[in-house]
Amino acid sequence: MNDRLERYLNDHLAGSHSAITVLKDLAERQENAGDARFFRDLEKAVEEDQEVLISLLERAGMKESAMQKAAGKVTAQAGRLKLRWEGMEPGELGTFEALEMLVLGIQGKRILWIMLNEIASLFPEWSGMDFKSLERRARMQRDEVEKRRIAAGREALAGSAE
Repeated sequence: MNDRLERYLNDHLAGSHSAITVLKDLAERQENAGDARFFRDLEKAVEEDQEVLISLLERAGMKESAMQKAAGKVTAQAGRLKLRWEGMEPGELGTFEALEMLVLGIQGKRILWIMLNEIASLFPEWSGMDFKSLERRARMQRDEVEKRRIAAGREALAGSAE
């Protein structure tokens, strides 16, 4: 059973590598300093969540998977190429799709924390972990990115940021 949990946690860890790559690209391409800061702050939050996942693995006697980490980085680079093909400047389809990927990824992180809260009592080494707080933070992150996704979608798909 722990093999499944280890794989599950590593899958989320790999996904976070993709998110960080996308966030770096978005932060670099923002014309507005406030938007760039938002994406850099979100990148830092994702890195903090990575640390939580690594800690959970270690505390439960599990390991970070080098193979899944590498796969996550390869996936991130493939996604980066696709998004750049679509255009990552504000108003372009790549920006909208990047934000959509982030919304989906953050929602995945949110439900990860919900699931871990459900099984936390089976792992005494996780005592003190506030999965509900992590879930709330993920929900707020998702909502903030969703606002930007909607605006980017209007601009990219309909030519209007109204």
